[in-house]
Amino acid sequence: MPAGFGNPAGAINLYHRIFFRSAWITIHARGRRTVVRLERLNLSDENGEIMNEQRPPLWEVRDIYKAFPGVQALDDVSLNLVPNEVHALVGENGSGKTTLAKCLAGAHQPDTGQMLLNGRPVTLNHPIEARAHGVATIYQEFSLVPTLTVAENIFLGRPPRKPGVRIIDWDTMQRQTVETLEQLDIYIDPGVVVRNLSVAEQQLVEIAKAISLESSLLIMDEPTAALGLAETQRLLELIRRLAAQGKAILYISHRLDEVFRVADVVTVLKDGLLVATRPVSELNMNDVVRMMVGVDIEQHYPKAPNTQPVPCLEVENLATENGINSISFTINVGEVFGLGGMVGSGRTDIARALFGLDQRTSGTVRLYGRPVNFSSPVEAIAAGVGLVPENRKADGLFFNFQGPQNITISRLVALLTGLFLNLGREQRYGREYVEKLNITPTALERSVQFLSGGNQQKVVVARWLFSQARLLILDEPTQGLDIGAKFEVYKVINELTAQGISILLISSDYPELLAMSDRVAVVRDGRILHIAEAHRLSEYQLMVIASGADPGDLARKSLDLRRRALPHLRALRDRLKLTTHLAVLDEQEMQVFYLDKLEGEQTVEMLSRTGATAPLTCTGLGKALLAFEPPEQVEAWVKEHGLSYYTDTTITDPDAFIAELASIRQLGFSLDREEHEKGIRCIAAPIYDASGNVIAAISVSGPSDRMPADLAQSPMRKEVVDTAIAISQALGYSK
Repeated sequence: MPAGFGNPAGAINLYHRIFFRSAWITIHARGRRTVVRLERLNLSDENGEIMNEQRPPLWEVRDIYKAFPGVQALDDVSLNLVPNEVHALVGENGSGKTTLAKCLAGAHQPDTGQMLLNGRPVTLNHPIEARAHGVATIYQEFSLVPTLTVAENIFLGRPPRKPGVRIIDWDTMQRQTVETLEQLDIYIDPGVVVRNLSVAEQQLVEIAKAISLESSLLIMDEPTAALGLAETQRLLELIRRLAAQGKAILYISHRLDEVFRVADVVTVLKDGLLVATRPVSELNMNDVVRMMVGVDIEQHYPKAPNTQPVPCLEVENLATENGINSISFTINVGEVFGLGGMVGSGRTDIARALFGLDQRTSGTVRLYGRPVNFSSPVEAIAAGVGLVPENRKADGLFFNFQGPQNITISRLVALLTGLFLNLGREQRYGREYVEKLNITPTALERSVQFLSGGNQQKVVVARWLFSQARLLILDEPTQGLDIGAKFEVYKVINELTAQGISILLISSDYPELLAMSDRVAVVRDGRILHIAEAHRLSEYQLMVIASGADPGDLARKSLDLRRRALPHLRALRDRLKLTTHLAVLDEQEMQVFYLDKLEGEQTVEMLSRTGATAPLTCTGLGKALLAFEPPEQVEAWVKEHGLSYYTDTTITDPDAFIAELASIRQLGFSLDREEHEKGIRCIAAPIYDASGNVIAAISVSGPSDRMPADLAQSPMRKEVVDTAIAISQALGYSK
């Protein structure tokens, strides 16, 4: 596939929806709440089976209240968790998500309200009691023991023992650990000590530990916060498999694209109040954001182009003992330079070397033209370099300090009055940055250990903004932040680059990385494989380069597309009585790959079948996919490979073919006028993901005598396009 194939992310426009639930409806008006019980609807799918929303809940949370000193964390919250269902819980930092999860996990006890398991009231006074009732929890903050091995952490408190004796069966522990890790495609030595693992690898071990408990309810609090795109995709696929096996899953995440990929139902919390519980199929990302934030964010990634043609940082042939091997790049003044790659690719090792944490073995580094070789972070900070670390808990915060102390410690000289620290000035600066990043005001008077994870991360970011660094290294700077807080960080990045500050941005959130960077370098195995302007890369390309994987295989696995599309394809087939298809682009072979085919009552046998491939240039699906790739690269590909003849109506003239693709881009649908199979016609339309990229296409096909004479002007065309739009919205697309 030629480099650069892909489309830029679209802007997001937001609007509001009120809450409706089949069993409950909640209305908030002028601070008053009315709760009205409705009769449960008798909904069933086309096979007569009761849908997930109507199955008896495994766990019920009823009218839960929970308060901490000065904070009403949960205010009359109710929730049902159903077997075979992934229930997403979203909201801003401090909305009560983690508190609710901890009530279910036995770590917190509600002040009032009830929790029921299979209809019977249950009181959970300790996490051990929750585990005994089948609850496993993955917290945002790790619960691993750093000095124990991976296997010892996974089986902590419940090691397998040899029959008849109390001796630990180490061989069984090793074998079961490997089996558990393999479910996640994790290849980590069970005998390695956890403190020697990266943050992302520790997160994977935390997930494996929870899955090994064989629970009936799995609670996951930001499980992908430290994971890259490929690891995230594998985890989401595993979650769907676990749900299919009958587990109830409560999934907490700030990454709304993941919510739309994996969840069946979503609940929104705000300031401890339940705002809405809705099936994901009835919402798009705009609805959820508006309910979370309460205001419109008209541009999700407000990138400002502030790059100046003057080098800030020049790296030549840098190598370290940690595996960084002969890397070279330049960051200009005011530029956001992104580093993308998989877990363990070397992104964080590059940051550590530049900040003086790891010593280089060769190469040169220049900061504003002056050679530098930092032997410690102290030297880096003095030279104007700051680092927001990947692990804020271990490396970024003084947990016993209040917010102002954590923020101002990076530039204590600004607080000096003679030989003494001016504590009033410390508070004044602290308040300025707390307000600037919209950190909770309690950070001014409470130690940061009592803040939410998102607020803790913002305190770390504020510290380096206060330091007045000329080069900021941001390693996962928005990890754990809600969408509103992320937006504030993006605005601050723009303000900094406008002042001439350069940013090295490391992020596992690929839409964020591509949208907020000016250029992106892709790292694999300690090497930089590719550097390009960010707008010329797609998420898909970035993942392919970073992983070195088979692009066709990645396409077939991506986005849980088939699950989202099938109900819509089935409805379209039943309305039109014709065959419907779902397909993606196999970029390795440059062919259409059929993900699914639903036979209609009034159709005939065709060449297409699930798992088969078809040509790009003479099928409606192929043209719908190809039309939305960069035109100049499509032209180059056509020029190199030509256009094959299949029937008398196949377009073989390159100019005519390129003109048809331009028309498809404008109209939003494509036609196959017996160009691939004689006697078979079809109409196809593209499917978009949450970022605005075309990732697949659907079609309706049938014998020519049963298809409208003028496909382009027929009601069938509207049916196909409307169905493609509905599937796109189910994936989070909102344009």
